[in-house]
Amino acid sequence: MIESIRADEQSVLLLDCGAVFDDRPKYQKYKAETILKVMELMGYDVLNLGIPEFHFGKDFLKDTCSYTSFPYVASNLLYDGKKFPWTEEYIIKDINGLKIAIIGLINPDNLKKSADQEYVENLEVIPAEIALQRLLPEIRAKADMIILLSRLGFKQTCALLKKVDGIDIVISSGDRGIYPASICPEKNILQTGTGGRTLGYARIALNEKGTVSVEEAKFIPLGESLPEDDRINDIIRDTFKVDRAKKANLDKKQTRMKMEELMEGLKLSPREFIEQYKKEQLGKSGGTK
Repeated sequence: MIESIRADEQSVLLLDCGAVFDDRPKYQKYKAETILKVMELMGYDVLNLGIPEFHFGKDFLKDTCSYTSFPYVASNLLYDGKKFPWTEEYIIKDINGLKIAIIGLINPDNLKKSADQEYVENLEVIPAEIALQRLLPEIRAKADMIILLSRLGFKQTCALLKKVDGIDIVISSGDRGIYPASICPEKNILQTGTGGRTLGYARIALNEKGTVSVEEAKFIPLGESLPEDDRINDIIRDTFKVDRAKKANLDKKQTRMKMEELMEGLKLSPREFIEQYKKEQLGKSGGTK
């Protein structure tokens, strides 16, 4: 589908508002790696980070930079009071001489609801209005057009745009409900679907006066009738094999450690063994009997 659009259109940007990882507690790393590798194959231009992208910790995101070329954007995210590493506050793409800036917002409420608080412990999501008021003057001096990728949800995004000037196009996500482009009550606000079931498509124009408009917007269903891509199947299969190998090595290491502990235990006298066992159980119970 993406390739056919690129074949028909002169210039194409492929963007994602974020939360591409599953946020279930036992979600496997190899699935997240697979998603990013497939996005790389598809030629994504920018990924706005959502809270699920931190499910495996910040070091995981660092590692993914080894096989992804598209940048991660996070305009209102701080780590220990500084810009989050391996991300950009904004991206500027040169499309046939037109400089298009892309910024991205995380919803502060999503940070509080994260199932893995240890992974977001040092993260801070600053209010969107404050972040944009700081960044927009700088970006406007460099870009002809600004696109916002928002995880705030439709209503919060609309409320934000009434307070902040200078954004030309908004792509909003984070909602279960979807406004079809034909009846969207707000001009130049587009929405994404959920679960990868649709592809949002928009044709954007910039006139001689510098006014940006959406000439066409629609959702393209991504049903089972679409043909499979062998390259994607190869990525899924290869990433799964690597994940299984890592788990097998981990199991071997854990088994070896248990055997070493057992051998150490055999060196103890029966009385010493019982005393050590009692101490270990006491520690597990928090010091209570």
